[in-house]
Amino acid sequence: MNVNLSAVSPLVANSTSAAWRTTPLTPLAALKEATAAAQATAAAAAAVPATSAVSVSLGQAPASADAQTYTLPGRTTTAWSQRPGDAISSLMAGNLGLPSVTTRFNGLGAAMLKRFDTEAGGFSQSVTLATSGASGASAIAPADLFATADNQVKLSIKTASGATVELSLGSQADGLSVEVKVSGGELNDAERKALTQLSDAFQDAIDGLGDVPPKLSFGGFTDFDPKVLSSVDFTARSKADGKGAIQAVDFHADAKARSLSATGPSGTVKVDVDLSQPAILGNATQQAQAVARYLRQADAAGSRGRGDAALVAMFKDAFSQLNSNYGVTAPLAGREAPGVIALNAGDHSLLSGLADFNASMVQAPDASNPMSPEEVDTFSYKLSQDTSVTGKDPRNRTIHQDQKAQLVASFHRALSPDATLLLTAAKESQFYEFVQIDDEAKASTDITYKDGARTDATVTQSARQSTRVQRYLMGKLESDTTVPLARQRVSDVRNLLSSVEKADMSHDADDARRRDQALAVAASLAVLPDGPTGLRQGSSAAV
Repeated sequence: MNVNLSAVSPLVANSTSAAWRTTPLTPLAALKEATAAAQATAAAAAAVPATSAVSVSLGQAPASADAQTYTLPGRTTTAWSQRPGDAISSLMAGNLGLPSVTTRFNGLGAAMLKRFDTEAGGFSQSVTLATSGASGASAIAPADLFATADNQVKLSIKTASGATVELSLGSQADGLSVEVKVSGGELNDAERKALTQLSDAFQDAIDGLGDVPPKLSFGGFTDFDPKVLSSVDFTARSKADGKGAIQAVDFHADAKARSLSATGPSGTVKVDVDLSQPAILGNATQQAQAVARYLRQADAAGSRGRGDAALVAMFKDAFSQLNSNYGVTAPLAGREAPGVIALNAGDHSLLSGLADFNASMVQAPDASNPMSPEEVDTFSYKLSQDTSVTGKDPRNRTIHQDQKAQLVASFHRALSPDATLLLTAAKESQFYEFVQIDDEAKASTDITYKDGARTDATVTQSARQSTRVQRYLMGKLESDTTVPLARQRVSDVRNLLSSVEKADMSHDADDARRRDQALAVAASLAVLPDGPTGLRQGSSAAV
C-alpha cells in the first residue's frame, strides 16, 4: 500500500533506521504505520511552511540501495553502499558505534583475510552516519570513502604465482570502509591458506597502531612461506596528532629484504634488513643474544641522550621484529649454492649472527627555551651492520664486518636533579644547563684465508664520547666545558681460532668444552662496545 504525503515536513522515522529494511511490513502493520505517520506529519505541518514534498512508500522494502531514509532533525541513521548481509558488514555496524575512531578496525583486518577460507574474489562495503537536516545527506554511503578517510590502512600481498591481493580499510568520524581486490590471476588453495594464516598478523599490526601508547606489531608478517607468497606490504596513514601517536607506517617484506618506517609527532623510526647473504647468519641463540645486546644499547642511548621513551620503544619493537624469523639459514660447507661461500664455526663466532641492517630513530626537534631558540632539543641514534664475504673459492676467502652506532643529542636540564625546569621568557627562569652529546662506537672484524690457511683474524673495537655542558645563571653563560673520551682495542684471535680447529678434530669431551670456551671468548671480543670505559686505551693483544 502506498501513502503519498505532500507539503509536509520530512517523514518521522525511528532513529536507528537504515538504508535497508530487512523485514517486509504486513498489510495491517503498514496501515497502522501509515496512520501514525499521517498523524505525526499533520501535526508538524502546522508549524512548517508547505515548501517541499516527500513521497513515502510503505509495504515491501526497497530492493536496492537507491532508497532514501529520513529521520527527525538531529537524529542519525546508517547508510550502506552494499546490502549489509554478511559477517564483515556486521562487524562494521558494531564498530561504527565505538567512541574512538582508531578502534573502529577491531577484528576487521582478520575478518577480511579469513574470508579467503570460503571466498577467492573481491569485496567492498562502506557505511556512514547521516544526520537528518544535513545538507546533501544521503542514505547511500560513497563507494570511494577510503580515498578521503582520516585513517587509512592498506595491505598488499603478492603471491608466487603472480596474483596480487589488496585490502583497504578507511575510517573517519562518520564512516567506515573496507575493500578487497584480487588481480593478476586466480588464487590457488595454497595461496588462500597462506592469506588466512596472516589474518592474526594483520589484525595485530592494526591494533598496535590503535593502542595507547601506540606500538609497532609487525613480527607476524616476517613468518610467511616465500614459495607461496612473494611479498607483503603494509601502509597506514592517520591524522592523529597526540604525543606518541603514529601518523604514517610503511612495512615491506620479501625473501631478500625487509623494511619498516614509522613517523609521528615524536619523530621517525626506520629499520632496513638485508637478507641477501644467508652465509653470515648465526644460529638462533647467537641471533637472540645479538638482538638483546643491541636493544640494551638502544636503551642506554635513550637514557644518555634523553630520547623520547615512546620513540625508543618503537625503535626496539621495529628492530627486534625485523630481525626475527629470517626464514633462511646459513649454508653448510660442501652444500652451498654456486657462488656462495660457507663459513666455519670460528668465522661465525666473530660475526654478530644477524643479517646486515640500517636502523635509526630521530626525534622531532624542539626549541624549548623561549629566550634562546637556537638551543634546540634533539635526539638521533643510528645503528648499522655491513658485511662482505669475497674470494675466488672457500679456500681463498675474505670476511669483513662493520658494526656501528652513533648518538647525537642535545637537551636542557635543571641545575640539580631535584629541581624542576620550567623555561620561560623571564630571566628568573633561566637557571639551567644545555647539554650536547656526540658519541660513536665501532667494531670491525677481518678474517682472511689463503690456500685454506687462516692468515688474519682481527677484531678492532673503538668508542668515543663527547659531552659539552653549557651552564646558565639568569640567562648568562657561566661555564662551557667539553669532556672528550676515546679508546680503541685491537685483538688478534688467530691462535684462539686455531685451538677451535684442533678441538674439532678431537673426540675428547674436554677438548669439546675448551672449543666452546674459545668460541665464547672470540664472540665476546667481536661485539659493538658499550662505550670507551670498557676498552683499554690503545690496547692490542693476541688471544
